[in-house]
Amino acid sequence: MKSKITFNIFIAIALFPLFSFAQITLTNTAEVAKIKQGTTYFAMKDPASPAAAGYVAAIKKAWTLGKVECIKYTEVEKNIAPNNSFVTLGANMTTSNSTLASTETRIYLELWTTNGKYTYDPKKRRHFNQQDKIVVATVELFADFFAQNNPSALYKMEYDTASHFKNWGTGVLGNYIQQLCTLLEKGNECAAKTEIANTSELQKLASTTLFIPDYVLTKFSKNSDDESKKYTDKEIFDGFNQAYKVVPLAELNDKIANSTAPFYYLLFIKTPSEKFVTVTNAQNGEIVYLGYTAAAANFKSADLKAIQKLSIKK
Repeated sequence: MKSKITFNIFIAIALFPLFSFAQITLTNTAEVAKIKQGTTYFAMKDPASPAAAGYVAAIKKAWTLGKVECIKYTEVEKNIAPNNSFVTLGANMTTSNSTLASTETRIYLELWTTNGKYTYDPKKRRHFNQQDKIVVATVELFADFFAQNNPSALYKMEYDTASHFKNWGTGVLGNYIQQLCTLLEKGNECAAKTEIANTSELQKLASTTLFIPDYVLTKFSKNSDDESKKYTDKEIFDGFNQAYKVVPLAELNDKIANSTAPFYYLLFIKTPSEKFVTVTNAQNGEIVYLGYTAAAANFKSADLKAIQKLSIKK
């Protein structure tokens, strides 16, 4: 029997249930007009720190829906205004009554506006009520064992999160923001668990190299922070006949941020109850493929074969 624990850690970790789950979920798209008129604030520990510099640059380059600024977590409340929006980390935490089970936390990047009921007044010291938040979009993040069990610690870290997220980095974040802006411009709400297969884009993989972060080879454990166990190349890549290159995540992020030539890369996102496999066009951030599994499974060779099947011209 699982019980839900709710924390009121405003700004960075807002622990609330989401009403739909997809790698990128859009709702309340009527708020887009408001977002375009105001300023969108990305909150972090310290945007002036060296560790945040690359992220700040990526955010300012990729965000195209209007004004954008990066602020400290402690500056969110004073910037709440009718047309302003915010991007913060959110989490949905559950725990088990069993002493053997670890905490399960779904962590995501969250874009939100407000219903206009809150006015900042430093003299009154009245804090923002989370019920006045209007969630517009979420991006699922693959948090490691430590982050899942200590979500409130994330807001004390620099924006690089000390590598506690697998699908993270300046390049990956920039692409997520590009895709988010594209979806918001279209104004279509994304349903939960929406799979994507842009066959015209996927067929280009037959004549190019798919870049794959090396963490896909890890045998992630649900109840342990041990990431030393790995799949062999044969276990994952046997039967995958397209060109690919396995690279460290840092190298992949550098390539996304600095390459002028278009290329495609894979990401594997594992949450406590679901699994997403995506292929992204690094030039424009478009997710051209999204495979969904309703279980917290590790990466498998079948995930690559599903992509290969779609990339073969018929």
